[in-house]
Amino acid sequence: MMVVEVHQETEHLMSVRMASALEGSAFHFRAGQYVHVSFKGAPASAFAIASEPEVKQSIEFLVKDDPDGPSDTLAHAKPDDPVNVSPPMGNGFPVQPFEGCDLLLVGIGTGLAPLRSVLKSVLRREHSFGALTLVYGVKKPEEVPFHDDFTLWRKKIRVEIAVSNPGNSYWPGFEGRVTDFLKQARLAPERTVACVCGSEEMERETAEILRAKGIPPERILFNH
Repeated sequence: MMVVEVHQETEHLMSVRMASALEGSAFHFRAGQYVHVSFKGAPASAFAIASEPEVKQSIEFLVKDDPDGPSDTLAHAKPDDPVNVSPPMGNGFPVQPFEGCDLLLVGIGTGLAPLRSVLKSVLRREHSFGALTLVYGVKKPEEVPFHDDFTLWRKKIRVEIAVSNPGNSYWPGFEGRVTDFLKQARLAPERTVACVCGSEEMERETAEILRAKGIPPERILFNH
C-alpha cells in the first residue's frame, strides 16, 4: 500500500490514510481489527484501523509521534511513501449480534482508533442500536483528535470526554479518568454492550467497573 494523506490531529497525534497501489483494489476487515505495518524497513508495529470497513478503497490509522523516536516510524510517513501492511488481525468488535442494545464505547489515547471504526460503521445504520455513548479519555483537552468527527458525533450521540490533567487549560467537562467517569455513570446493564480499548490496566479496570454495574462479561468486548 502507499500513504495517501497525513494530517496532524494534535501535537503528538496524526491520522494517516493509505490505499492500495493497485487501482480498484479493496481492503476487507472488520470494525475494530488491527494490522501490522512496517515502514522503511523498520520492524512491524501493530496499528488499529480507524476507518470504517464499508470504505474498502483506503484505510486510516491514528498514530502517535514520539519526538525522540526513530525517523522510520509511521508518524514520519509522507504521501506516496510505500508501506507494508499485513492482513487484518484480532477479533475486532463484533457488535452485530447485539443490534438493538445500547452501545457504550470506552477508550483512551490512540485506543480511539478502533472505536472510531465501530462508530462510523454503526452510524451508517444508526437506528440498529439503542443509545450510543462514547467515553474518551485524554490528559489535556488539546489532545483530542478528529475534531470534525467529534463535532458531528455530538449531534448524533452522547459524547463524554474525561480530561485527567487539564492544568491551566479551560475545561468545562468531566475532570478525571474514564474509569472515574464510569464509576458515577448511570447505565442500563440489561441492554448495554461495551467496546473497550486502551492500556492493559485501563481495560482491566473498566471491565471490573462494568461488571460491577451488572454488564455480563460476554457483553464487554475487546478487539484483541
